[in-house]
Amino acid sequence: MTAKKLTSKQEKFAQNVAKGMSKKDAAIAAGYSKKNATKAGYFLTSKENPKIQEKIHSLQLKASKKVELDLATHLTDLKDIREGALRSGAWSAAVTAEVARGKAAGLYVNRSELTVNRVDVMSKEEVLERMKQLYHETGGILPVGKVIELEKEETENAEYTLPKRSTENI
Repeated sequence: MTAKKLTSKQEKFAQNVAKGMSKKDAAIAAGYSKKNATKAGYFLTSKENPKIQEKIHSLQLKASKKVELDLATHLTDLKDIREGALRSGAWSAAVTAEVARGKAAGLYVNRSELTVNRVDVMSKEEVLERMKQLYHETGGILPVGKVIELEKEETENAEYTLPKRSTENI
């Protein structure tokens, strides 16, 4: 028993349905009469036409494989973008593509950390210790501070303002 091939109309219909057209529009575009397009579309996709159903499924599967995104392809595409940007002298775009490539490969971990240090609930010793920690953690970026001792009454009534900027050294 030989497998029956699809007619050119059936093939065109299957291609149109696989592209996402409605059954009626696919039938009309394939050359079926407008008057009977709804019936033709229904009939062509019914159980009575398994070859057409297989063809539609096969075409849809092929299309989905074509647009399927996998890591290897994505990384290769980003590499190509980076290379093109480098050839064009677009360093920023090249760096952006390379960072995106690293993120996709899992080389970067997006982590945020929130540390809350409420000075008002810390003792003087805890504040000084925390300042030392920050000084060492930042590699000395924070300046070494000077502790000014005030009495409690002085701080409760004091108005806090930002220091005025000196223009002497400018």
